Amino acid sequence: MSVETTVPTLPLQNSTIPVGWTYGGFWRRALAALIDTLILFVVSLTLAVAFGYPLAPQMSAGSGASPVALGTATVVNIALYLTYHTLFVASGMRATPGKRFMTLVVARPDGRRVGPGLAFARIGVQELLTLPLLLMQSQAKTAPLLYLAVALVVCVALLVNYLMVAFTDQKTAGHDRICGTRVFKTPDEGI
Repeated sequence: MSVETTVPTLPLQNSTIPVGWTYGGFWRRALAALIDTLILFVVSLTLAVAFGYPLAPQMSAGSGASPVALGTATVVNIALYLTYHTLFVASGMRATPGKRFMTLVVARPDGRRVGPGLAFARIGVQELLTLPLLLMQSQAKTAPLLYLAVALVVCVALLVNYLMVAFTDQKTAGHDRICGTRVFKTPDEGI
């Protein structure tokens, strides 16, 4: 006795993406990222003021702030960033508020929804690119040239990751390619 289950699918065009959807381009995604950065800054600032920890640990290192406060700020900001992106992308919105404002959604290549694990992996890959800077924060004052060199390498890696969107046929950044996701521009209705 077998039970067949069918998963509802969206109608496809060219056997690849849902009808009416196109790949989200570089400038639309850049503006969405700017909107999300502003939202996260306001939330982070509010938490920093409410709980009394420094907003930007790397800028506060010489200000006499305690190592515990600096560590707390770092952990809270990273957790906030990861949680924000994971929960919104895995939710019914299928995108962060910035992406939704720009009528973008994050999905699998065939338009199916991204689950929480994949949403976390997608943003985690982006965050891993900045890990060397986080690990080298203590060296910023004692070995500024080394820190600057690492920062330069990280910036180039991030730049390449994001510029891939402008030059690939499916407008995929490095983290999209690694995780098998796509960012689509959608019509406003029926998402």
